[in-house]
Amino acid sequence: MGRLSLVIVCGLVASCDDPGKPLSGTRSEQIAASTSATSTASVATEAHSSAMRAGALCDPPTEGRSLSKSAAAFVDATGGVSDRAMPTWDGKRGRWVSFFASWCGPCKEELPRIQRFAKKLEGDGVPVDVEYLSIDDDLRQLTAFLAAQPEGGMKSSYWLKDGPPRTAWLASLKMKSDPPLPQHAIFDGKGKLRCFVSGAIEESDYPQLVSSLR
Repeated sequence: MGRLSLVIVCGLVASCDDPGKPLSGTRSEQIAASTSATSTASVATEAHSSAMRAGALCDPPTEGRSLSKSAAAFVDATGGVSDRAMPTWDGKRGRWVSFFASWCGPCKEELPRIQRFAKKLEGDGVPVDVEYLSIDDDLRQLTAFLAAQPEGGMKSSYWLKDGPPRTAWLASLKMKSDPPLPQHAIFDGKGKLRCFVSGAIEESDYPQLVSSLR
């Protein structure tokens, strides 16, 4: 199989920083719930089902899910915004698309781990490029988050503003309109989805991650 690249996309649903929500432990405990009580119960049920899959990293099936061709806004720590399309497929480098939001506790907790995993994948012969995609509703909040990141951290990201662009992206990956966060879509160099992850990336996930990409 060819070499791979990594795209990360983050999304907005409800506050991960709500003290009433568990933010540590299993992947199911790290998924952010939506704002309504009904959605919260639904997310909890889905998360529990995911956790019962014997620790499987990827959510089956992957068929029918693709990366949207719609351009997304590109935001940097200075607040600059411009339209930018994702890099084209080159047959060699894949993408890991991770959906996050600046307010999401599990999303923020996993960022350094994702960067470390990308370096490890490079060393293991599966090179990746990391891209972040936010679906924050408040651009000011996203900009402040980027500006606060440490040297070498995430200083820019793609941004899906609420509306048609966000709808197109979520629909192409068969995600809910208010998806629990974080979520990750990992593609090979030809644009085929190899793994979709619901929840935060954990230390124990690395072996399955490598296996899904090779």
